Amino acid sequence: MTFSIAKAEQELQTRRAALNPRWYPRYHLAPRAGWMNDPNGLVWFDGWYHAFYQHHPYSTKWGPMHWGHARSQDLVHWEHLPVALAPEGPEDKDGCFSGSAVVDGDTLALIYTGHKFHGDPGSDDNLYQVQCLGDQPGRYSL
Repeated sequence: MTFSIAKAEQELQTRRAALNPRWYPRYHLAPRAGWMNDPNGLVWFDGWYHAFYQHHPYSTKWGPMHWGHARSQDLVHWEHLPVALAPEGPEDKDGCFSGSAVVDGDTLALIYTGHKFHGDPGSDDNLYQVQCLGDQPGRYSL
C-alpha cells in the first residue's frame, strides 16, 4: 500500500464518522481516529501550542507511522490539523518515526526518523533508519 497525507485525511474523515463520541476524551489529546502513540513534538509557534504524535490513521492497531498534528491555545481544548507527515518518500516509505518539532525564527521544522526496509520487511537485517527534515518541498510547512 502506498501512503500519502491526502489518503490519510480521507481515511480519518471516514473513520471519524463511525466513532462513538461518548468514549472520546474531552480534556485529553486523542487522534480523530486510528492509532496514536509517542508524542514527538510539543512546541509553541505562531501563537499556538502544537502537538505532533505518531499516528496510524488506517486502523486502531500499530502500522506504518504517520505524524498527527493538533494545536491548542490552552493545552486543554485541541483543534486537529491535517496529518503532518506520511510515509510517502523514499527515505521514510515504511514509517515516520520519532523526532521533534523545532522552531527556527518564523519556520517550524519537523525532524524525524525515516524508517525503510530494503527487501523483506520481516527481517530487521533489512531495516534502515535515516534522519529526515520535514520542511523540505513537498513535505511539511505551516
